Amino acid sequence: MSNNTYSRRIQRVLLHIEKHLDALQTLDELAAIAHFSPFHFHRIFKSLVGESVAAYIRRLALQKAAQDVSYSRNSITAIALDAGYESPEAFTRAFRSAFGVSPSQYRKNGGSHAFSMKADVAQYPFYHTNPEVFPVDVKVKVCKPVLVAALRHTGPYDACGPAWGRLCGLLGPAGLIAQNSPAYAVSYDDPDSTPVEKCRMDVCITLPEGVDENTPALAKLLQTTELLTKHIGNGGEYACVLIKGPYSLLHPAYRSLFGEWLPQSGREPGDSVGFEAYYNDPTNTPPEELLSEIFIPLKPLA
Repeated sequence: MSNNTYSRRIQRVLLHIEKHLDALQTLDELAAIAHFSPFHFHRIFKSLVGESVAAYIRRLALQKAAQDVSYSRNSITAIALDAGYESPEAFTRAFRSAFGVSPSQYRKNGGSHAFSMKADVAQYPFYHTNPEVFPVDVKVKVCKPVLVAALRHTGPYDACGPAWGRLCGLLGPAGLIAQNSPAYAVSYDDPDSTPVEKCRMDVCITLPEGVDENTPALAKLLQTTELLTKHIGNGGEYACVLIKGPYSLLHPAYRSLFGEWLPQSGREPGDSVGFEAYYNDPTNTPPEELLSEIFIPLKPLA
């Protein structure tokens, strides 16, 4: 059995964990999803992912909790319980171990932005403080679901080029790339609070109209490669900002959206993951002409 087959099976487990992070999952349940013996599953998982199942789940839960501490109005106790901790005290100990301060101090000091300011030496770490770019113009839009094919990239977000090359190399010869449609990326982790080597991104290309998982060419790729399908957008409202310029402006724009616009807007980020849309090809477009758009899901208005 090839390493690619192992990777596909472990990838199914990672996707399952991400979708059911709030639910307790046993090793036997996860092993069954990967079709591995429970006896060998844990060792295979750790070898391919780089950490144990428990450590992986604990890290994702703490990172989600850090985002909730930073950007939601939920109490620390509620966030602790949502993260799977039996008491606020246990949550505080784990949080302090991961981030160096208590959850209440983290929130008081500016959340994940305080972390970014310690390490980021960029002249303009926030988009809205950069006088060389267009002002932030946030629009609220409803985004209908779009079916895409995707590959998972793990590591620094600006090192995702090989994943894009692999995705195009799989879909292009099979005629599975929709023409004149944006490409997308789903960035799961905040690089201000997540080690860059563990940041997760799905690079995504829109599939042609009428293509689904049962289309023979796509079904074959889904069975024989690490390709996966997903929907971008959930039919709800998103806070959106269009960025013109190099992709290095995206992270400062995220900081401005979460740290400046959301607190002033009276809205809260939704529970689903956001995404980015790319409207031109970086291989033949000057960096200053690149067009990208950030989409952050919003909770419905009360």
